[in-house]
Amino acid sequence: MNDYNFGNFVCMLREKKGLTQADVAGMLGVTAAAVSKWENGSSKPRVEVLFKLAEILEVRPEELIAGHYIIEGSELSAEGDKAIKNYKPTPLGKKTVIAIVCAIVAAMILMAGLIVGIVFAALDLSKDTPEYQLGYSYLIESDKFAELGLTEDDIRFNSYRRNITTNADGVKTVNVELRFRIGFGRSMYVICHDDGEGWYVCEECTKFE
Repeated sequence: MNDYNFGNFVCMLREKKGLTQADVAGMLGVTAAAVSKWENGSSKPRVEVLFKLAEILEVRPEELIAGHYIIEGSELSAEGDKAIKNYKPTPLGKKTVIAIVCAIVAAMILMAGLIVGIVFAALDLSKDTPEYQLGYSYLIESDKFAELGLTEDDIRFNSYRRNITTNADGVKTVNVELRFRIGFGRSMYVICHDDGEGWYVCEECTKFE
């Protein structure tokens, strides 16, 4: 039995989008004759093709099956409901899965590289600040540094943290924590302050781990 509602609806949607039967056929990988049969109601596409057709025509699959627009909240036609429930997407091939996984891993590696690059660039900029120069000098001249018998080649600058505090009198103090890794598995945190009169090291705050 011919389904003229389906065919007329497909034809109307196609023409609305300014597509020819050949255009639709090319997008779906079928013949123009097949599209013609759909529109004259003598046949219908397979479920997987119908879903792609609905996407091209920018309607929901159940509307395409029903042969008309469906207002939100209304029940689906029995045929449309059955087709949607029975639809099973084609599983991805092994090569496709591997390609997707490889692309994701490559993207993650690239993102990690960008983040590391940004961090190191920020640390390099921090080395040009007066608080870094003060903290670095304090470190290499400290008793602990001499006690460990380390050299400047053993120092690795790891992090720079800056914050501003305001006391009850409204005086603002800039606080900077510099973390240096020295030797194997050891770190020194040098805390520098600037309350408006220049930078100085807070020896009570500075700690060695």
